[in-house]
Amino acid sequence: MSVVIVGAGGFGREVNQYIRDIGTHEVRGFLDDHATAVEPASLGLEVLGTVRDYEPLEDDLVVLAIGRPDLRVSIATELRERGARFLSVIHPLAWVADTAVVGAGSIIAPFATVGAHAMLGDNVVMTFYSSVAHDARIGEGSALSPYSVANGGAELGVAAFLGAGAIVNPLKKVGDHSRVAAASVVYRDVPTRSLASGNPAKSRPLLGS
Repeated sequence: MSVVIVGAGGFGREVNQYIRDIGTHEVRGFLDDHATAVEPASLGLEVLGTVRDYEPLEDDLVVLAIGRPDLRVSIATELRERGARFLSVIHPLAWVADTAVVGAGSIIAPFATVGAHAMLGDNVVMTFYSSVAHDARIGEGSALSPYSVANGGAELGVAAFLGAGAIVNPLKKVGDHSRVAAASVVYRDVPTRSLASGNPAKSRPLLGS
């Protein structure tokens, strides 16, 4: 099976390194609507084309190396409708409990942790030292930045985002398409399409929502 990485920027190159570290798959190349050939070429790989033009091959597995949660969800939907299958990338230096559930296409970076009975939806991204504690629920496409934490029983909705060092306290919820700013601490549920910031975090509607 060969891997196609969506996104040829820095995150895409980082995911390529994770796949190399795991050592079970070969990366065939990148898809990117805006990339130049410079960055992938430095890896001995190429941009295969745009997301719009891509037709999955029988042996392709896709990984979405895209930072924005909303784009990850929409592109995953588009590619799934064309028959794409998604590869979960769990770095050997991550710790994932054997009772946890990790959805297809999720990316778990070195030193990230996923606790007992936690559930990650499809295409979730956990970056360096992020943590999902026991019984937490993380919605499709959501992203946890470095050192962010979803504590025990916390919930992130679809396409939610935690900034670096953000903390969601036990049993608290962050709504669909909401964002928690870096270093903020959530003590109360965050409504859908909101930005929560500060300690204690206060929520306000996201502009354009």
